[in-house]
Order: sequence, then structure tokens, then C-alpha cells
Amino acid sequence: MLLKNSLIYGLAKAIPAVMAFAALSLYTHLLSPEEYGLYTLLLTGTVFIHNVVFAWLPAGTLRFWTSKDHDETTFLTTIAISYFRILTTLLVLSILGVLYYYGKEQATWIMNAFLLLLALALFTITQNLFSAKILPLKYAYLTIGYSTLSITIGGLLAYLGYGPSGVITGVALGTLLPALFMFKQTWSSYNKPTYSKALLKKLLIYGLPIASANLLEELTKVSDRFMLAGMQDKAQAGLYAVGYDLSGSSILMIMAVINLAAYPVIIKLLEEGKTQESNDYFRQYTIALLAISIPAVVGLNLVGPDLIYLLIDERFQESVIFLLPWVTSAIFLMGLQVFYFDLAFQLGDHTMGIAKIGVVIAAVNIGLNYWLIPIMGIQGAAIATLSSFMVGSILSATFGRKYYRLPVPYKSFAKIIIATLVMAFCLWWVKDLRGWGWLILQLTVGISSYLVTIIAFNLLDIRNQIKQHISS
Repeated sequence: MLLKNSLIYGLAKAIPAVMAFAALSLYTHLLSPEEYGLYTLLLTGTVFIHNVVFAWLPAGTLRFWTSKDHDETTFLTTIAISYFRILTTLLVLSILGVLYYYGKEQATWIMNAFLLLLALALFTITQNLFSAKILPLKYAYLTIGYSTLSITIGGLLAYLGYGPSGVITGVALGTLLPALFMFKQTWSSYNKPTYSKALLKKLLIYGLPIASANLLEELTKVSDRFMLAGMQDKAQAGLYAVGYDLSGSSILMIMAVINLAAYPVIIKLLEEGKTQESNDYFRQYTIALLAISIPAVVGLNLVGPDLIYLLIDERFQESVIFLLPWVTSAIFLMGLQVFYFDLAFQLGDHTMGIAKIGVVIAAVNIGLNYWLIPIMGIQGAAIATLSSFMVGSILSATFGRKYYRLPVPYKSFAKIIIATLVMAFCLWWVKDLRGWGWLILQLTVGISSYLVTIIAFNLLDIRNQIKQHISS
């Protein structure tokens, strides 16, 4: 099931990742570094607000959907009413903001931000419902639809000269439309009298610490851009954002795929009292997570310069290539913490621990940014990000073990490292070649050399799985 669901979620994430690369290429050609900086400030600021006010609901949904304490109608009704109340409050605040800045550019930014906020809220909870129900195909349709429409509408508005605000509007519409298309089948069992305050309290108690941690994580991710814009200029924020987004679109996507396929199943097995089966599945998940993410980081650093040369406008290339090793390492550490170490707190029902670690991460990041950005610019921001996520991973690994013993597959980890080194050795001889043909060759060499080594080691019993797939 892990392999099958991972493949479906992989498709659901791979196509948006390709679209994200295409969007980076498109927007860096249509927007100047300063305009891209404004776009990324608007986008990350809105995502930050979304995670502040909404993140606790999807987190609680993933954790308690399989619980038998509440039926589906009660669950859906409770989260729907909660969303509506929060969105109503945000709408009132947005109207007040538009009236205050009426006639100024900021009024347009606020309207765009609210539209994107509305879209993100509906899209994210729909995504998480499909994940909690273990419906990977519907998850895939929703996600692929969003990524395709966002770049199409956003790119068109940018091409027509609407600039950063046009791109934000396009992303908002592209995010909202697929969620509205699936609205009826998702919320058809809504029944207002079944609203449960007890369930809401349960979701709050579990989800708020995770939301606080997400808030602090987002603060860590966006503070560098805003501090670069404030202490340097918007162009520096734009240059940094392209480098960060390039890594995030690939490495985090890969890690999220494995997590999406495995985490709901682990929760379901625990709820059914199948502790041993849950532990075995968690071990497979851990191996798969490392087996995909570690070679991805190494491969992106070796192939990345050619990819950047082909996709990114020349105004951004030098900065993005310079940032690549710093940001890929930071993103990997963040993913390792979020998708592995932090699960000890979630499965041990001690989510407050994640929030406490998030405070430390945010403090380290902001402090280092304040110190290093005036001296080193975007490199200082990259060092701050890497250092803060390194601290977070160490703290999460150290204190999470008190609440849930995570599996540590040492032998499999060693095999993954050896296979990655074999891949790196093979890629080293072609890494400096430039062009689409050479990129295809680089990807072929990297993937095939890694797969051959993994099959030779029979990681995750892959040889038997291949035989079963062929025979079926």
C-alpha cells in the first residue's frame, strides 16, 4: 500500500513540482527581481496568515478523522462552521484595510491577499480531508488542477502587464476553482445541528500547538525575505526567494509525498490498536523518506546549475546557483524535522513540544538574520536558515524520543548513503555539461545508477515488489 499510494501522491506532487519549476522560469522572465520580490512577499505573507489562523484545523482533521468518537457528518459540519467564522472575521478586517488604504496600491494588495487566503483555506482543508480519508486519486486531481490553473492564469495576467498583483490573483483563482469544483461532493453531508463543541475543543487542544509550530516555521521561512527587503531591498528578497523556491519545490515535495502516503495509515493502525503493524509501517516509511530525500539533495546540487541555466532568467542565475547548496541542506533538515522527528510528538500526543522547539528555531533564525544580513546579504540569510533548521532537527530528535520511540534503520541508512555516493560519482563526470539534452542525460545517469544500487541492496524488499508488479 505504501508503494502504491506513494506513486499516486508522487504523481499528485510531481506535476505541481514541474509546474512550480515552470512558474519560476516564467515569472523570472516576466518580472524583474524587484517585482518578483514584491510577489514573493505578498505570497509568503498571505500563506503566513493562513497558517496562523487555519493550520490547527487540518492538523486535527488528519489526526482524528479515523477516530470512532464522531461520525463524518459531525466532523465535516464542525470544521465547516469553524472555517466560516474565521473567514468572516478576516473579511471584515480586509474590508477595513481596503477602506483605510482606499485609492492606494496597498488596497489592491489587501484584496488580492484575502482572495488568496479564501482560496488557500478551502483548498487546504479539502486536500487534508482527501488525505485523511486515504483517497489519493481525488487528492491528485485536486492538486494537479490547482497547479495547472495557477500558472496558466497567473502567467497570463503577468504577461498582460498586471505585475505581482496579477500573479497573486492568478494563483488565488487557480487554487480556488478546483476546490469549488469538488465542493459539493466534499461537504454534501453538512448538517448544522450536528455541530460539536466537544470535537472543536479536541481539535483545538491537539491542533493549536501544531499550528503554533507551523506559525513559527513559517516565520522562520519568511523572515529572511522580509528582513532582506527591509535591510537591503526587494530585489535581494526576490533573488533569495527564487533560490529558496527552487529547492523547496523539489525536496519538500518529495518528502511530503512519502508522508502523505504513510502518515494517515500509521494513524489508522494505531487507532485500531495494531501497534506492531504501525511500527513496521513506520519503519518502511522512514526508509522510504531517507531513500528518496538524501539522493534528491545530492542530485539537485550536482544537476541544479544546468537546471538553473535552462529555466531561470539570467538576472537571477548567479545568485540562485550560489544559494543552492545552502538552501538544499536547510530544506532537507526542515523536512527531516517536520516529516520524521516531529512525528514523535504527534504520535505521543505531546504537540506542545513542537511549538516550544519552533520558538527556538524562530529566535535563532531572526537573530542570525539580523546579525548576518547587513554583513553578508543573501548568503547571511541562507546561513541563518540552515543554522536554525539544524538546531530544530537536533532538538526534535533529542526530546521527541521521550514521547514516542521512532525507528532508526541504521543498516538501511548505510545502504542509502552508499547508493547516493555511487550516484554522485557517476554524475560528477557530466555535471558541468549544459543544455536540455545533457540535462536528460544527467537525470538518466543519476536515477539509473541510484536505482541499480538500491536494487542490488534490495532496499525495502524492492526486488520482490518489482517481481510482483511484473507478474500482476
